[in-house]
Amino acid sequence: MSMLRFAAGLVVTVVCGALLLRLIDWSATGAVLSSAHPKYIAFAVTCLILSLVAKTVRWRLLLPSASGVSTPRLYRILHISFLLNNVLPARLGDVARVAMTSKQPGLRFGHVLSSMLTERVTDSVTLIAGFVLVSPFLPIPDEYRVWLHWAWFSVAGLCALAVVAAVLRHPLARLATRLGLARFVPWNERVREEAVSFREGFRQLFSRQHVIRIWGWSWMAWVGAFAINYMLMQALDIDAPVTVAVLLTCTTNLAMLIPSSPGYVGVFHAAATLSLLPFDVGPSRALSFAILAHLVNVVPVSLLGAAFLLIGRESIGVSMRNWRRRPALEEVPIAD
Repeated sequence: MSMLRFAAGLVVTVVCGALLLRLIDWSATGAVLSSAHPKYIAFAVTCLILSLVAKTVRWRLLLPSASGVSTPRLYRILHISFLLNNVLPARLGDVARVAMTSKQPGLRFGHVLSSMLTERVTDSVTLIAGFVLVSPFLPIPDEYRVWLHWAWFSVAGLCALAVVAAVLRHPLARLATRLGLARFVPWNERVREEAVSFREGFRQLFSRQHVIRIWGWSWMAWVGAFAINYMLMQALDIDAPVTVAVLLTCTTNLAMLIPSSPGYVGVFHAAATLSLLPFDVGPSRALSFAILAHLVNVVPVSLLGAAFLLIGRESIGVSMRNWRRRPALEEVPIAD
């Protein structure tokens, strides 16, 4: 499945690249990039780091409070996983993130997996809410409004499915029991323990102690992401309101769900470029934004991830060679 996803990602990347080649004057794109204002790029990088700090604090809140893992250690693991996602296929950085974190004291595989799934839920809800809030104020020309209407219908459909799933969760669980789906799961003691830890981790999202802070840090993280795109638009003299920056954040993150080459090359650029074209932004300037935004989102986190990996290379290397032989709860040292 990983190889199929990788092959599909390469095909999507090639298609997106071919589309951009047809649309773009590359000499004009180079000229726009060379005229970018460095101070706004620096502001964007600062917003990126602050956004990742907020995501790390939220991740720590989603993990069991009794575990011994520190927020700085999680920050290092997060950067290492981003580095691996940017250079390896099939989002193997996420696999490494689960493996490294589940070796920390007091954490199990179920805790880590549930925290990452809950991250996806909070991110999706925050992005959808952001889009709904700004969409009435987007300066979209009439010929593009049909796409906005389709987006509203899609959001409404997703919300309806979520409500139905929440209302029918107990009948669906009983139906699964009647159909005997549990027989396909190897219910040995280890799987039972991981299932318990998974439920414990998922409950963190709804705990009275953490729910306000979790959603607060989630909004802070994504406001930082909106600010990145707005600063980069200013760097390239793109005259568009902050609502367009929010839209860009939504479309590029949605595009990154599509299989692509490592680092989301091609898919990210096509999504960002096509999202700017309806707002009187020329193709070359739109692609310049896409290239600059991709560099800002990939290069700093990858460099930090490489630095953290080198700092803890001996301990991480030993743990990776011995993961199959070590107990599940043994700690993998990550340099603090």
